[in-house]
Amino acid sequence: MILIVSVITTLLLSIIFKSFLFKLLKVKIEYWPYIAVVTYAIISCFIYFNYLTHVNSIEYFVLHLLLLTSYILFLTIVFNESPSVFFLQNIRKKELKKSFLEKKFVKHRFNLLKKKKLIINNKKLSKKGTVLYRSIVFLSNTLLNDIN
Repeated sequence: MILIVSVITTLLLSIIFKSFLFKLLKVKIEYWPYIAVVTYAIISCFIYFNYLTHVNSIEYFVLHLLLLTSYILFLTIVFNESPSVFFLQNIRKKELKKSFLEKKFVKHRFNLLKKKKLIINNKKLSKKGTVLYRSIVFLSNTLLNDIN
């Protein structure tokens, strides 16, 4: 029970601290993954070393890493304007199909791939893109067994 309370406390404190950083200090939104990981790790370690040293450290950090991974995946969907999130937010609109097509999700993703230097031209992955693709396939096969 104490582990669940520590996870909830860590998550809430990191959300509050990130809100402070983004809203009051006007930190750029593009740094959200780094800020999420650093704030969560700092708060998690602070809580463990100051209050919960009697708890098994492996259990504590594995549980917190699982939640951090889930949290980062969730934030990725939210901050990258997922087509699914857009669809669900606008499902009651009469002109959903038109607004969905006007959003041009694929075009924006393609431009983002170019900007992040994951593709060299229209049909070739860069070294960075290849490494990222292979790591995604490896992690998916290892953790999810989803990509063949």
